[in-house]
Amino acid sequence: MSFQEEKRENIKRYMLEKIRQDDVEFIQKTMENFEISITTVKRYLRECLENQILCEDKDKKTGYKLNTSFYTFSYQSECHPDEDEIYCEDIRPLLEDDSKEAKSVWYYAFTEMMNNAIEHSGCGSIQCILKKDYLYTEISIIDDGIGIYMNVQDYLQEKLARAVSYQDVLTELYKGKLTTKPGNHSGEGIFFTSKVLNEFAIWSDNAIFSQGCYDKDRFIESYLISYFNKVNHIGTMVVMKLENQTTRTIKEVFDMFAPIEEGFIKTRIPIAEVCPYAEPVARSQARRLLYRLEEFKQIEFDFEGVEFMGQGFADEVFRVFQNNHPEIELVPINANRTVLGMVKHVQRN
Repeated sequence: MSFQEEKRENIKRYMLEKIRQDDVEFIQKTMENFEISITTVKRYLRECLENQILCEDKDKKTGYKLNTSFYTFSYQSECHPDEDEIYCEDIRPLLEDDSKEAKSVWYYAFTEMMNNAIEHSGCGSIQCILKKDYLYTEISIIDDGIGIYMNVQDYLQEKLARAVSYQDVLTELYKGKLTTKPGNHSGEGIFFTSKVLNEFAIWSDNAIFSQGCYDKDRFIESYLISYFNKVNHIGTMVVMKLENQTTRTIKEVFDMFAPIEEGFIKTRIPIAEVCPYAEPVARSQARRLLYRLEEFKQIEFDFEGVEFMGQGFADEVFRVFQNNHPEIELVPINANRTVLGMVKHVQRN
């Protein structure tokens, strides 16, 4: 692709993204961002309509929406193909126009999540729904099995000999290295799949695990409404979204958390997601959070969305645990001054 072709494609994609967001100022913002005239923007708009990338929609603020294609596949547990065969036969042919990086990411992400549905859910049937427009592909995998959170909850309760909440289950999924079948799986699938995609969410039993979903409740609710009449019972629903022309590679993500010479040594935990009400306060919270973290060499605690951290929680993590494991690097990220101040306070004790 020449420089001019690349520039034109970037302009078109920017404009389409604004339309996808239903931004009524999409024309003005495209003009300003690329320093082009209104005539030029309207030419791109006309071309997208003529090529059926866009269509008019009176219910949208912009008056337009991206044309979307839908594909649905069903598999029965007693006679389903293997996950790689499903990908190659049903999914891969629908990704022909995507970048090579996108195809590679989808091969990894789809087979990991489909394998989970096949081997862990105890389901009778699996639905796969692919939704595609010019910018993104979304794939949902829906099974009618036990539900991932209940499955993990049962496993942890037997292992720990104590009650385990769904919040504890979500925390363990965010950490990674968790599997209910350690003899056959490494527990890396959900962690790395969630990192290579633009958006990733798992819904089960009214609990949501998500990465990259800025309004996760609305994100999942829209899928539940769409699929409710298509599936008799939803055990687990996995929703994955990726930009069609992504340049992100699986290697880049693995290198961040699992360099080849060291393995899966780093994790990142979103504190606002694993602590109710985004309030890390109690020592008991911290102790549950710290379970299994000695398996890592570096731990990033992401405080995005957290306004305050209690002294007990901070002391348990950044003094007690750190003193017991001086070889592990604890890194607070996206923390405000109040949170960082509490970290420094307990470390001085």
